[in-house]
This record gives sequence, structure tokens and C-alpha cells, in this order.
Amino acid sequence: MSATATRAEVQTERFDLLRFPVIGRLLRRPATRLAARLLLLVVAGLMILHGWFGSQLAPKNLATLLSWVHFRGLLVLALLIAGNVFCYSCPFVLFRDLLRRVAHPALRWPRRLRNKWTAVALFAGVLYLYELLDLWSDPWSTAWLIAGYFVVAAAVDVVFRGASFCKYLCPIGQFNFLASTVSPLEVAVRDHDVCANCTGKECIAGAARTPARPARRGCELELFQQLKVGNLDCTFCLDCVYACPYDNVGILSRVPAAEIDDPRPRSGVGKPARRADLAFLSTVFVFGALLNAFGMVSPVYALEQWLSDLLGVAR
Repeated sequence: MSATATRAEVQTERFDLLRFPVIGRLLRRPATRLAARLLLLVVAGLMILHGWFGSQLAPKNLATLLSWVHFRGLLVLALLIAGNVFCYSCPFVLFRDLLRRVAHPALRWPRRLRNKWTAVALFAGVLYLYELLDLWSDPWSTAWLIAGYFVVAAAVDVVFRGASFCKYLCPIGQFNFLASTVSPLEVAVRDHDVCANCTGKECIAGAARTPARPARRGCELELFQQLKVGNLDCTFCLDCVYACPYDNVGILSRVPAAEIDDPRPRSGVGKPARRADLAFLSTVFVFGALLNAFGMVSPVYALEQWLSDLLGVAR
């Protein structure tokens, strides 16, 4: 490809998952997303109940086995292959949508907190609690953590509009946002000329009900597709896909990690190079993962035992 290729020409050469015969048809249907969220909601409920009332032996309890063994591995694999699949299927969002049938929040998230600093603290706190409480071996505490997640997410999202919990607080979401920067797929517009001539901006404003189609909400994370770059803050919810009246939003292929050094300002994020909160979140993400892995090797166990014996305290 020559250096003079236009942006539109580059767009047409990208693989689009939504135009793939079977998977594309399924993903275009909101019912597919609903089914995925219902499935994970049922699984989460079973994990909570088994964590509270089932065997407290970690390898035999769904709360610890699914949370700390299978979920983590599948999550990383999905992020590397397809993108932010968990947020697409998130049961917390389904719970929020159900509550908003009776609660209609009017407040916007406080301007001073529209950053990642609170999320950094929560992310670091979860990593610390994981080690402090040995959550991988404690089904009861793990079940309470999952239940608490539902309560906090619901409390925030019935008070504040949009996806405030997802964007500014959720530790799992922050992990997914950062990890999906190395995904080979992103939700993006197919043709920027179509967006330039669009007057309704339905991808972010939402689409009104018409005789031919139901009403669709726009992006609740306030990512304007025309100015969106990469996967940061994108939950892969596909609301923009469902709302776009021109069928101009797809799940497009890209060079993994290309957005990391992309200098362009982007919708909802601005210039990442000027975001100290994103830099700090990335640092916690990288070193937290390394320290977690480091804590699982034999020399560290020996060091912990030596320090415990030296100090005369329980390991």
C-alpha cells in the first residue's frame, strides 16, 4: 500500500467481522447480546450461591474455580483474539438495564471525577485484596466480592446517567480496556465520508423509533464514532452499530497495539499522552500482573515463610 493511500481506501481493505456470514448476522441482533448477558447473569448467580452455601474447598467451588481459574484465562484469550468480549456480555450491564426500567437517573457523573484516578485506586485495591485475603482459596469471600460488585454497579448506575460505572469505576472494565489495545479488532466506522455527512449523529445521540425499526440508544460511554480511535473505553456493546441508520459501523481488523502510539486526539479520551491517570493505570496494570505472577513461584513462598518465622507471625 502506497503512502498516498487515502483513509477511505485503507478502510475498505479491513476485514469486518459484522460482514462475516454467520457471526456477523448474529452480532447484528441485539437479542444475541441479551442472550450472552443472561447466560453470564445466571452463571454469576450460581457462583454467588455456591460460594456462600457450597463446599469451601476452592477447587470444588464454582465461585473460586470459575473466577480465578477459568474466567481469567478465557478473558485474556478473548481479549487477544477478538477484543472486549466480556463487556459485550457483561451481566452487570443487564442488571443495570433492568433497574432502569423503574429508575430513571438524571444526574451526570461529577466533572472532577471524569478521569481514571478512582478506577486506579479500585483496581489496585482489588489486586491487594486478592493477595491479602487469598481470594483464590476463599469461596465465601469471592462470592461476597461478586455480590458487592453487583450492588455497587447498580447503586452508581441508578443515580448517574450513561455508563458511569463502566467508564470511571469498574476494575474489570479498566483491565479490559487496556488489554484490548492489543486486540486485532475494534469497533469503528467503515467510511468516514458517510459520518461527515451525517446530521443525526445517532451513534452517540441514539436513534428515535420509526415504523421500520425500534428506538436505539447511542453510546453510553460517550464515544463519538467519527472521532473514536482504538479500544480504550470501548465496551464492544455495539449500541452504535444498532443505532447507526447508515449501517456504517463495523467490527474492523487493525494492527494490534497500533493505537498505543497514535498521537491523534480521540473521542472520550483526548490525547492519551497527556493523561497522567491513564499512564498510572497502565503502570498498575503491568506491575500488578507481574507481581501477582511473581507471588505464585516457590522462592517467594520460601521468603514469606522465612519472614513469618523471623517475625513470629502467621504467614
